Amino acid sequence: MQQNTDVKNWLDCSREWNGPDNDIAKLGSPGFWNKAWENRSDHTAKRLRPGRKERLISDLFGMLEEAGFQADGAHILDIGCGPGALSIPLARAGAKVTALDISSTALDFIRETADREGLSIEPVECSWWTADIDKLGFRNQFDLVVASMTPSIKDVKTFDRMRACSRKFCYYSGGVPGGREKLHKEIFRTILNQDPPQNQRGGSWFLYHFMYLYLCGFRPVVRIHKMNHRREAGWEEAADMAIRSLDRTGEFSDESKEKIRKYYRNAAVNGKCISRAGGYMGMMVWDERRSNQ
Repeated sequence: MQQNTDVKNWLDCSREWNGPDNDIAKLGSPGFWNKAWENRSDHTAKRLRPGRKERLISDLFGMLEEAGFQADGAHILDIGCGPGALSIPLARAGAKVTALDISSTALDFIRETADREGLSIEPVECSWWTADIDKLGFRNQFDLVVASMTPSIKDVKTFDRMRACSRKFCYYSGGVPGGREKLHKEIFRTILNQDPPQNQRGGSWFLYHFMYLYLCGFRPVVRIHKMNHRREAGWEEAADMAIRSLDRTGEFSDESKEKIRKYYRNAAVNGKCISRAGGYMGMMVWDERRSNQ
């Protein structure tokens, strides 16, 4: 059957591009994420510029409504939830949310917010890479399964595991090649005086998952966001932002990190630097009950 051949060829293509798991192995470490969240005193505010977070959440709810989903009274699973960027707004909208993450620090933040506001959120500390959805009792149990900008969904196995938990809708967002790769190249060439890696793996996950769904007969609701911003920040914060952005793409030496810090320190004016961040983000919603095949 041609559909099966197309799907197989596309998955082979994805595996060849993304390569072995060791490029992102550190992103499966609880210690990596606990440290990342501990270094941010205000978890949600520092992830997105004021106004941008609200717009993305508004777009999410608009996409869900367009697909036929209402949050009030729904059971939702948020995979790789972090400190609750989506879990908390969905619970505020009346949903019962199961928030799953590998980081105890992120889940503690969600607990505090849920207790303070009386929200229905159940935190689950677990790695999605090794999760047994039958032992967890997750299979086919949720009206909506969410995975937003998370390395929890790193391949077709973890993507299909996500889909298997939904009895209705799924939402997935991920990076699309573009602006962030440009920033990485500038850092390598300007600060480290070396050529950037030719293949920065992981940037095409959204494209691969979208095409996989499309070839399986689904037609998701899709949005593409450009997320570039420029702001003034202390040189240490600006350097740390650049280092964090690169550190998630693979092993990055202490010597290289020190070069970046030195560059930002020397470039600072009155202790301040212009901090740049951005890239492109794809968002899609689909109904697991509706395939055109």
